[in-house]
Amino acid sequence: MSHFVSILLLAVTLTLTLCFGVAAWRLSASKDLDITATIPHQEYGWRPKHNN
Repeated sequence: MSHFVSILLLAVTLTLTLCFGVAAWRLSASKDLDITATIPHQEYGWRPKHNN
C-alpha cells in the first residue's frame, strides 16, 4: 500500500509540475517582449551624467 501511495504522489507531482510549466511557458510566450533590446548608456550606464 505504501508503495502505491508513493508512486501516486510522484505521478501527481510530475503532472502538476508539467501543467504549471506549460502554463508559465505559454504565458511568457504570449507577451511580445524584446529581451534583446539594448539600454542606452547615457541614461542607465555606469558613468555619471555631466551637468553643464
